[in-house]
Amino acid sequence: MATKKDLVEAHAFSRRRLVTAFVSGAPGGREVEPVRPGRVLIGGVALSVLLLAGAAIAGFLLGRPPAQWLDKGSFVISKDTGEQYVVLRGGDDPVLQRVPNYVSAQLLLGEDELTPYTVRDKYIRTVQLGEDLGIEGAPAGLPSAGELVDDGWTACTAADTGIKVALQQTPTVEDLTASAFLVSSKGQQWLIATAPGVGSDQGTAYRIPMPADETQASTVGDRLGFAATATEVDEEWLDLFRIGEPLEESSFGVTRGGERVPYGDTGTDLSRYRIGDLLVSSEGTYYLLGDEKPERLNDFAAMVYDVVGEPATEIPDRLYASFGDAKIPEEWPSGLPQAVGTGAMCAVLHPEPGAAPMVSLATNPTGAADPVEAEVRRGRHAVDVEPSAGAYVLSGSDESTDSGTPYVIDTKGQKYALYGPEVPDYIGYSSVDPAVVPSSWLRFFEPGVVLSTNRARRVPDDAPPPEDATADAG
Repeated sequence: MATKKDLVEAHAFSRRRLVTAFVSGAPGGREVEPVRPGRVLIGGVALSVLLLAGAAIAGFLLGRPPAQWLDKGSFVISKDTGEQYVVLRGGDDPVLQRVPNYVSAQLLLGEDELTPYTVRDKYIRTVQLGEDLGIEGAPAGLPSAGELVDDGWTACTAADTGIKVALQQTPTVEDLTASAFLVSSKGQQWLIATAPGVGSDQGTAYRIPMPADETQASTVGDRLGFAATATEVDEEWLDLFRIGEPLEESSFGVTRGGERVPYGDTGTDLSRYRIGDLLVSSEGTYYLLGDEKPERLNDFAAMVYDVVGEPATEIPDRLYASFGDAKIPEEWPSGLPQAVGTGAMCAVLHPEPGAAPMVSLATNPTGAADPVEAEVRRGRHAVDVEPSAGAYVLSGSDESTDSGTPYVIDTKGQKYALYGPEVPDYIGYSSVDPAVVPSSWLRFFEPGVVLSTNRARRVPDDAPPPEDATADAG
């Protein structure tokens, strides 16, 4: 066992070695360099960044919302229940207000594109809730501007069948030119034919009353190539066409029929003819002796007058005279149209901003446009809108070019009236120039709720806009 003396000597020896080491320095004469302060600072910053990033990741994994989710103008969706909220009052005392659908949020926040904050319900419950806002029954969403169908609406019918309306980006029908339908509704026969075009623009189709006299009506139909019986159609389909002047003698503008011809400046002796007589040359040119001057008639008008007026009298040569303009209705076709007496009959709408809507004719519908395949019963109608598509239009008259009530049609075939000039901008249609669609077409779509900022605020329609959005937050 070591004595006390041994322990004292050992301690003294260890102390001498330690002092020698401090005094002598590192082996080989190289001193250890001290740590630079900059390295310590950089390391501290890096460590802080890692700690903050870890905290953020931990917050994300734990569902903690970002700091700005309660800023004014935010759109919030509960991650747990799917309920939607808007923030009209932010700041130190924010208020969340529940809305029933996305469109309501657009109208309240005045934004066409909303990026939602998805927040756990436990955080939502920590915020003051204001009164519910929004429009019950408004669509969950509306078609984008690029998905709107702005041309080629079709409405097809057939014998013993109702009406099928389709909104498709590419209509599944066969277009017709220089053709006509012969239909009847409530005891009246109608010729559905296209008026002459102007320049490069195609004319629109009209419904033209057939002669009231049954024999004359049957004769006109026969000369056009139709069967003895016209196809019975619903009145709503007829209303898709503008009404033209009837195929009657009175439509030719002759008021002094039977009187002697008063004009003598002709190269042909007309002394034995009377006003209202119809002449035809050996070359097939028709002339109506009008009240003041002879008038050339096109093939369609001549055929009609030959039936409802005076039969044509043949003359050996062309008529040489000073001619007047024919007073026939401008909506009548110029030539004899091709009769389409079998199969489905379609009206095709071509609305255009700044112009009156035009309607053309088509046949042989397929797919969504076919009323027979859809088994639409007589007296009823069905609507089909292409998935994700819809329309934004003005509902007006047949002649209107730029005025009407704005409507949006969703993919379910419902129409929603838009009240307020700002509403189209809020729902994403600021770049769209809506065309006028006749109200006769809009009647096929089921009415939905009115979309307006006041309806979304749940205040009267004539209420003034809020001076501050916080007024709606209570």
